[in-house]
Amino acid sequence: MKRFIIIIIMCIGWLCAGPSLHAGEIQLTTIFPDMDGWTKKGNPAVYTPDNLFEYIDGAAEVFLSYDFQQLATLTYENTQKSSIAVDVYRHSNTRNGFGIYTQEKPTEGNFLDIGTQGYYEKGVLNFLKGPYYVKIAGFDLGDKDREVLTSTARAISENLGDAVNFPPVVSCFPGEGKKSNSEKYINLDFLGHTFLHSAFIADYVRNGQDYQLFILETGDPAAGDEVIAKYNEFLQKKGMKMEEINGIYRFQDPYYQSKGAMNLKKNKKYLWGLFCADSAAAKVFIEQVEENLKKNGLI
Repeated sequence: MKRFIIIIIMCIGWLCAGPSLHAGEIQLTTIFPDMDGWTKKGNPAVYTPDNLFEYIDGAAEVFLSYDFQQLATLTYENTQKSSIAVDVYRHSNTRNGFGIYTQEKPTEGNFLDIGTQGYYEKGVLNFLKGPYYVKIAGFDLGDKDREVLTSTARAISENLGDAVNFPPVVSCFPGEGKKSNSEKYINLDFLGHTFLHSAFIADYVRNGQDYQLFILETGDPAAGDEVIAKYNEFLQKKGMKMEEINGIYRFQDPYYQSKGAMNLKKNKKYLWGLFCADSAAAKVFIEQVEENLKKNGLI
């Protein structure tokens, strides 16, 4: 009987402890720093995938689509009735952290060297650090707005561990003609095709033409072959054909015929390409991506 009671107590302790942490993960409720002149308003509130909608309602679906794991939120106040609200979101990995960050960040803005990257707008400072997406809002901060938000962000960033770069694939996009800060990560149904899963994308302008390059991580050659096979099966059902020329698959996607032909190449763990009517221009893009994948040791 005594042993049974001990087991019950242990089980209750495990349940009360909240979500278990994996190796290397940080307990989010511990990352909120003490700051001179500011008082924490209560204890951090914690949200999980089961109740995130209670905090951000309609936006929850987007966060969940990037494998959201946990949110900790806390408000600071001072004697002048100013306040700072801090939300720290943890996603499953750096790809998904990057993905949700890029869904909300501007392509043009006041970017900062905080965490992996951050940006400031009046009353707002958001930043990314690995799988963590941090959103900080200031209220009634006056002319101290940027100073206070920046110092808060740096203090929180320090508590989120060592420096973390963007996912390695991001550095494989060619620099020439790339629109600054246009890189994004789409986690589900890229181009509306379930078989394409997820993709990193970046926007370009070359010779007056707009392009969007994409890189998919397939994991292994067999998975890449499966994507090509499913794409080909989709095309055949639509009465269209896929051709392969010098290792580049070229075809019209019926969903995007106005964008020109799809140009796609696969190698080991990656698929990459773009829509482009000019096969010669497409080949240049594809070769540049391949060269960068090799330089970064990804293929």
